Amino acid sequence: MPFFSIIIPTYNRATLLGKAITSVLQQTFIDFELIIVDDGSTDDTKNYIATYTDKRIKYIYQQNGERGKARNNGVKQAIGNYVFFLDSDDIIYPDHLEHAFEQINHFNSPAFFHSRYEEVIDTKKKQVPQLNPKNIKAKIALQNVFACQFFLKREVALDFPFSENRNLKIGEDWEVILKVAQRFDLTISNKVTSAIVHHGERSMEIASAKTVLASRDILINNLKQDQAISAVICGNVFAELTTLAGLSAAIANEKGKAFKLWRKGVVKRPRLLFTRRTLAILKKIIINGKS
Repeated sequence: MPFFSIIIPTYNRATLLGKAITSVLQQTFIDFELIIVDDGSTDDTKNYIATYTDKRIKYIYQQNGERGKARNNGVKQAIGNYVFFLDSDDIIYPDHLEHAFEQINHFNSPAFFHSRYEEVIDTKKKQVPQLNPKNIKAKIALQNVFACQFFLKREVALDFPFSENRNLKIGEDWEVILKVAQRFDLTISNKVTSAIVHHGERSMEIASAKTVLASRDILINNLKQDQAISAVICGNVFAELTTLAGLSAAIANEKGKAFKLWRKGVVKRPRLLFTRRTLAILKKIIINGKS
């Protein structure tokens, strides 16, 4: 039985998938399985994966059901002690699993573990801010600082699956983390061992304000079904995703809509006034207004 199960959901990304797979196969810690869940791809994904001969790779094909269903399918097929979710356009560095194994043993097999990532934009690397273990639950209640870069005990992942609502395209990972955080400690490391790679096809890059708002409403409704989730957390989610929708509207040159969404989010959570997102929205509105 492998210690880790790495789960990669993918859809029509045969041209991007190779870097993610290679980053897993280059791990210094070798006790893992790699589960690639093909979410109904119509490109050359199946044939591309077949070029890999490493026996630790498992290929699963399913009818298209979006990332949540693909991740859940991967968890059901996993046999490792811990699962880790890796998007098909992201990468992990060679010491990612080794560091996780050391930390998991050090912290006596926690339910949740996250090691910090960095962002890759074109050829430049940008590290996300360091996290404080003492206030990490309060931090995650305000925004998703982990993305989908986290390890879960397999039994915990089975108990807290991803939403399979096809219209929840933003925040499905945050929902899982919030639910887990109400019941378990969030164990973290500030060592950077992975990277989120930005590109033009990334879902967050192309999400419209309408998509973000639809996801916001579904996410809040899902959270309200969990008695462990407070109204305060739901309010934070509302503010975070409403201002994110405002940014999407600003990028799309919908300056009136952008301002209204930004204002609605800031009214709900005034501290959002003093963020880079607010600056980005206002700059877009001013620049677009002059054009």
